[in-house]
Amino acid sequence: MSERKYRLQRDETVPDGLRRVALGRIDNALDELHGRTDSSPEVAVHSARKDMKRLRALLRLVRGEIGDGVYRRESSTFRDAGRELAGVRDADVMIATLDSLPVTDVGPLRQALEAHRIRTAGGGRDQAAAAAIEILEAARGRVSDWPLATDGFGAFEDGLRRIYRQGRRNLRAARKQPTAENMHEWRKRTKDLWYHVALLEEAWPPVMRALGDEAHELSDRLGDDHDLAVLLEWAEEHADAEAIEERVQEGRTRLQADAFAYGARLYADKPSVFVARVERWWQASAGAASAEATHH
Repeated sequence: MSERKYRLQRDETVPDGLRRVALGRIDNALDELHGRTDSSPEVAVHSARKDMKRLRALLRLVRGEIGDGVYRRESSTFRDAGRELAGVRDADVMIATLDSLPVTDVGPLRQALEAHRIRTAGGGRDQAAAAAIEILEAARGRVSDWPLATDGFGAFEDGLRRIYRQGRRNLRAARKQPTAENMHEWRKRTKDLWYHVALLEEAWPPVMRALGDEAHELSDRLGDDHDLAVLLEWAEEHADAEAIEERVQEGRTRLQADAFAYGARLYADKPSVFVARVERWWQASAGAASAEATHH
């Protein structure tokens, strides 16, 4: 469905595009949670949670445009909807993470995780979906009232600079102390940057797609690192972590080395330089689209 694409189009104003994208993500999540897709219950929850993250990233991109009040209200709304689904999704991820480890003697741990998943699934899954649906349907009606007016790069200049700057700071903090918390904070801002690049792809599609791919690769490595950290922490609290501890640490060391290599390249620019470059591409693309329309 092209109207649901998470990308601003050249044949629409920036305010119209931002509203279209927001409504598309809300409707996509509602379809998943209502069971109107071919997704399994597990995949539906995962897809809906990703939509919540994309919606919050969109809000961060236009925070300077919509103002702190609207930003905080709507970001909290989509955060709450995501949290309704979090427990269900987290149990699924921990089992998948355990299955990915090159270990064999994990029968008791796996049984404990399966029991945990059963407790958070079933009726809990349906209840979580119903709560998220109620939140999203209310939020949908407010999108048309978002104070979006600027039809140009100014609508997201502040947000793009803020997220890129925060990502660089998070990278420095993670390098200094690669704790699970620091790595996770860096991952969240990297994911925002990936989503922002996707939204602004029309600035220069081949280049922005390549940039987005790099941010995606970094986000995936930081995500896998986080999943390993969460699994180990859960095992330490609820079961026996000894069988997986060594493999988890090996995996995290490898993933973090990859992540820091990606991060050094992705965050090589000063925020002002990065934003100015994307803005020049956006303005050049707008000029080319205008000239093409005039020619035709």
